[in-house]
Amino acid sequence: MIAAQALVDRRGPQTDEDVNVRTFADPSFFRLIHLLVGEAHSDLRRTTWTHRGANWVRQRHNFAGSTFSFSIEQYLITRPNAGGWCLLLVKEMWWDGDDKPIRSTQWAKLLSGKRAKALEWLKAEERRINAPASIEKAAE
Repeated sequence: MIAAQALVDRRGPQTDEDVNVRTFADPSFFRLIHLLVGEAHSDLRRTTWTHRGANWVRQRHNFAGSTFSFSIEQYLITRPNAGGWCLLLVKEMWWDGDDKPIRSTQWAKLLSGKRAKALEWLKAEERRINAPASIEKAAE
């Protein structure tokens, strides 16, 4: 019985109850997006790429002044297939004149397609990412 439970634990999240991503506002959603971006490429100068069946576009806008600075980073994630969707993610960061962070926020908006389809893809990606980590931890 214990061996069977260990096998289930090593597989990682397998059902909707086992995943953390529930909405586009959850912290787990933003962590997952950052994991996918990091997994896709290490060259942050790239502005477009395809990863795991989704097309990604990244744009960054910066301003640096003597009393404050800000940066707005946008990701447009599109699944072009039948039942596809388009999701916009925005990260906004502000710093004072001494480069100390004064505000940071992020949000996401589904621009087209069905919310359920986008969440389905995100949950599948979360299960995929978590599964190898669970197996490696169990082996240690």
